[in-house]
Amino acid sequence: MHPIRRHIALLMILAALSLGLACAPAPSPPQALHLPPQDLTPLLPKLGKGGCLLRPAYQAHRAKDYLERYFDCWTRPKPKHNQAELWALARPAAEKPGLGINLRPHSPGWYRKLWQEAGGNAYPSTDWKGLTLRPCHLRVLPTLEPDFEDGPGGGFPFDRLQQTSLPGGLPVRVWHVSPRGGWLVVETPLALGWLPTDAVGRLTPRQKARWIKGPFLAVTRDRTPVRTLGGHFVFNAALGCLLPQEPIRGDSWRMLAPLGVLQGEAVLGPCALPLENAAPFPIPLTPANLSMVARPLLGQPYDWGGQWGQRDCSALTRDLLAPFGLWLPRNSADQAKAGVVNISLDGMSSQEKRAFVLMRGVPWLSLLYMPGHVMLYLGAPQGEPLVLQALWGLKRRTTQGEGRFRVGRVVITGLEPGAGLPDLARPEGLFLPRLSTLVLLAPPEGRCPHSD
Repeated sequence: MHPIRRHIALLMILAALSLGLACAPAPSPPQALHLPPQDLTPLLPKLGKGGCLLRPAYQAHRAKDYLERYFDCWTRPKPKHNQAELWALARPAAEKPGLGINLRPHSPGWYRKLWQEAGGNAYPSTDWKGLTLRPCHLRVLPTLEPDFEDGPGGGFPFDRLQQTSLPGGLPVRVWHVSPRGGWLVVETPLALGWLPTDAVGRLTPRQKARWIKGPFLAVTRDRTPVRTLGGHFVFNAALGCLLPQEPIRGDSWRMLAPLGVLQGEAVLGPCALPLENAAPFPIPLTPANLSMVARPLLGQPYDWGGQWGQRDCSALTRDLLAPFGLWLPRNSADQAKAGVVNISLDGMSSQEKRAFVLMRGVPWLSLLYMPGHVMLYLGAPQGEPLVLQALWGLKRRTTQGEGRFRVGRVVITGLEPGAGLPDLARPEGLFLPRLSTLVLLAPPEGRCPHSD
């Protein structure tokens, strides 16, 4: 083709393409989730200087109960869970195999093989007390490989083999060692599951007696570095972590921490924590302390089972209240039963539920539960109930099928987040129709008169 004709042809093609692009509809902008101001300051209780939400005597009582539950795995004479309960943790994945790290289906026999190789049928096979040596992951089966359920509501980040994350220095009871020695079945204050052997150190009776004696420091800020007195890094302590306090105090807190293992036994040593990142347990439940603990959590990524050091919904509520001595179990369904008063909202209309929360909810001392999800009630300064929650997403339904509007972080919301999204699934994508329980965490006689 002659060069001029080729040039003209190219211009015609470009003109046609530009005309097509001009006529094509512009892509629709991404839908936005309208949230209230992400500021806890106006939501903190107005108690005056030094005011507390809980009476000191009641808080001390709750802290004592917290420690009894925390060390229950050490003090009980026999395993809390039988072999059937241990296998039941893995049953959902075993009965409906999910996807592995390559997003290919696991074979049906993969789960049973893991169980058999780890000697699950021999549980319980041993008995000793230990501490986690560092932050680690408690697993449903003895593997660090994931299992993602295929289909709506499954997939990343919901690894069905992740029980929960555990902090360093957590009491554990070892009830089984795999034949090869690489995995342990442990009972912890949070859950039952499998841990790699190198994550746990065995305690001598003397070490255990010193650890359980206390008093304790509560970590009040995530990723607080625990260091030896010589400045060597040991591990990062998470919010709510408890460590035995040593009497010496200078420009930092002094406490005991596991430094490693020697021939299987834990090595404990004096360590230091920054003064601003810990306090004697339990810390007073004041507005200033609530702000100190809760404010850094806003905006943190949602993290199912704590696999990357963040939190899902129940870990958020548990860890936030732990430094104050208020015990909560690890999963949302158990938290719905953990209050001093648990009020069913079933049978109420959405508007009746909203009105009931406004009438009976106690800001910062109430949980709101719906199946599979839990939130902390913050109050209603402008007449609309607000909650703090770690929210993965909201169910949506489009012409392409079911999906999620991903939020993926810790946020302040109302009780109807996403109600303005045109493709939100209704009613299952809305919160109020599914809200089932109001959990009150302290009785009126345990609260200070000006805390309501």
